Amino acid sequence: MKMLKGKGKILIMPAVILLVLIAIYVFNSAQKNDSAIVYADGATFIEASGTVENNLISVSSEVTGTVLETMTSEGDLITKGDTLVIIENTALQNQYNQSLINQQLAEENIIMLEGSITNLTIQNADATQQAHNAYLSAKAEYDKVMDGASEDEIKQAEETLSQAKTNLDYAKTNLDRSKELFDEEAISQSKYDEALKTYNVSEAQYNVALSKLNLINSYPTETSSSAAESKMLQLKAGYELSISNGNTQLRQLESQLSIAKVQLVQANNTVEQTKRELDKLNIKSPIDGVVNSLFVKEGEFATAGKLTAEIFNPENIEINAYVSEANIGRVIVGQETVISIDSYENEYFTGKVTKINNLAEFTPKNIQTKEERVNTVFKVTIKAIETDGALKPGMPADVKIRID
Repeated sequence: MKMLKGKGKILIMPAVILLVLIAIYVFNSAQKNDSAIVYADGATFIEASGTVENNLISVSSEVTGTVLETMTSEGDLITKGDTLVIIENTALQNQYNQSLINQQLAEENIIMLEGSITNLTIQNADATQQAHNAYLSAKAEYDKVMDGASEDEIKQAEETLSQAKTNLDYAKTNLDRSKELFDEEAISQSKYDEALKTYNVSEAQYNVALSKLNLINSYPTETSSSAAESKMLQLKAGYELSISNGNTQLRQLESQLSIAKVQLVQANNTVEQTKRELDKLNIKSPIDGVVNSLFVKEGEFATAGKLTAEIFNPENIEINAYVSEANIGRVIVGQETVISIDSYENEYFTGKVTKINNLAEFTPKNIQTKEERVNTVFKVTIKAIETDGALKPGMPADVKIRID
């Protein structure tokens, strides 16, 4: 019986210990759930601690060169696009200047070629028209030779010959009469010579008229047709050659113009590329803000990638606060917050919850939460509103998140 009593006591002791542990856990849980909940001014808040995040923007040099001038000082208020530092790089400047010269030469080359094409087009048109007119004239001549003389031409030639025959007969009669008178010494030598001269002229005109009529009646002869055909074909070849040569010259100039246009595109690209590189010599602020740090001095040599300045944006202040897992379910995006900083006693700033981390983490070592015995917390990001630059990166901050 004594042994059974001893065993009974042994069995009761673990049960008592378990009940005590459960009671402690329930008490701690209640404390955990309520310890960070505060009430003020008729509102309910969750208290949490955090740190003002580092929102500094690092600005580095993208090119190598000597610092020619620093345009700002630490603490200066600047706007996006303001020049912070000017870097000098003679080689880069020379490349840009040469690219401008090449661009101008390429443009002038195009203008010259376009002018040459215009002038050559006009010259070719004139030369081709002249060659074409000469060919058409020779062809008409050839057609006329092959067709023979027209009835009008034959009639005109016959009339000319008839008139020449009449003139010749009259001159012959006059000459014979003058000869008789001269032999009888009735007229002078000069009168006789004049009658002889008139006869000779009339005879020559008659012979010309007769030859022309005979020639007209003999068309087309082998000689005349061959000569006319040869002349026509020669001028036709000249006309076709004029067209061919003109087109060849134009194609050559047009090919040169196409190449020149490609060269201009390349020159423009080079100008734009070197201009972009040249613009990098003026290191500019990417945001509105305040110059927090300036890391270069005039005369220093800066390499590509060298940190030149840090810009602080007082309008974009975020605080990362940490809320226990017991209370995180009461926090939602958009809730208003009250922020206090040790450096500004009795001064408060407003903010809003912008992000809630979904992953729990152990309390950061640099965070002193007001909740005790909390093993895991959730990071809550709060955007501060209208801080007038009072909040600086790294400052510890206490926040109250309104949850009602």
